[in-house]
Amino acid sequence: MKTHTIRHLITMSALGIWCFVAGTLNATAQELPTSKPEDVGVSSEKVKELSTFMQGLVDDGKIAGGVTMLARDGKVVHLEAVGMSDREAKVPMKTDSIFRIASMTKPITSVAVMMLWEQGKIGLDDPVSKFIPEFKNPDVLVSVNPLVTRAAKREITIRDLLTHTSGLGYEFSKDIGPIYHQHGIQCGDCPTDMTLEEMIETLAGLPLLFDPGTKFEYGMSYAVLGRLVEVVSDGTLERFYDRNIFQPLQMHDTFFRVPHDKLSRLAPPYVTDGNSIRKLEPGEILDWKAGVGTYKITADAAYSESNKYLNELCSTADDYMRFCQMILNLGELEGTRLLSSETVKKMTANQLGSRSGGYGFGFGVLPNTDDVHQQLRDSIHWAGGWSTSFHISPRGNWALVTLTQLAWSDSTPGWFERYRTIAAEAIND
Repeated sequence: MKTHTIRHLITMSALGIWCFVAGTLNATAQELPTSKPEDVGVSSEKVKELSTFMQGLVDDGKIAGGVTMLARDGKVVHLEAVGMSDREAKVPMKTDSIFRIASMTKPITSVAVMMLWEQGKIGLDDPVSKFIPEFKNPDVLVSVNPLVTRAAKREITIRDLLTHTSGLGYEFSKDIGPIYHQHGIQCGDCPTDMTLEEMIETLAGLPLLFDPGTKFEYGMSYAVLGRLVEVVSDGTLERFYDRNIFQPLQMHDTFFRVPHDKLSRLAPPYVTDGNSIRKLEPGEILDWKAGVGTYKITADAAYSESNKYLNELCSTADDYMRFCQMILNLGELEGTRLLSSETVKKMTANQLGSRSGGYGFGFGVLPNTDDVHQQLRDSIHWAGGWSTSFHISPRGNWALVTLTQLAWSDSTPGWFERYRTIAAEAIND
């Protein structure tokens, strides 16, 4: 997900696109128990409003299609696919379609990091240079032209990375973006011959936007955490995720690179084109503007064998719901515990106070204030740059996963605000 301010991030990621068709639950959801909506306090009538709105987006040509999933009290009450996966080829969207989830990878990375923390292998206030020496003695950018830097007041810690207060930006960030471009630093939406190790070592030699711990800036912090996991676990990030998260949670359709035998299920990405949308063709590279900056996007990073920078995952609604349910259960799913309940509570609490609109370790956190719907107070969420999102409400014991494949645009946050309101009102408490 590529934005600049935490307020815009929360607006986009707290909301999602989802719909409900009563009585239709696909077999792929059977790994989790299912229930009729009213049996777990969900209004069938209210969720029909979501179905109407979602279908309207498809009919108006705003999206090609999508998959949405809602569970309450650990039971799936809704799983539905609408529209087309590939509109031009007339391939219908299916509930087991695979989607690029982009920054929805970050909460999974935070779980990996906190697993290592629980094992005593890292400390949250350890300097990153303890594990990646290239981050020793960082500099802070003072001016771009001429290029002037100064010594940072302190080094980046693991806690700084988890809360996006490291001073690292993205390739579209103001001032630092052009410097990143010059050195091949990128978000992960295009294939590159740089490995994660090479990308992070290069990044470590570039100046920071500000002194660590002083501000929030959405950026490359979680890519660095991915490399940290590799160093501490003495293996690839892909292997750590698979052995310690995906296999235990039975997330069998979540990958950095979609296997060849599952490519037919990967939904093509779309981009807005004037008042309509068009498919991003294989091999096509776009300079895509969203939020405050521009970055390169392509369809190919999800499957290209030449892409060595594996940093963003692909997944399904069912797989990601299993991850959400583990978080909602405070670290456990179906008898398998990944984290202690106290660790999950720490991760999902606002760590930044008034310095942000609410952010924990990998999760946005909505406030417990009167202007927030009761079902959404203290709830957690995040989203991805291809218009995917999830929302978890500990207060109401429900989780929502919404997946489409549309590159983020300025018009999409308004859709998500409508869905958040409808979803919260569908809970009968």
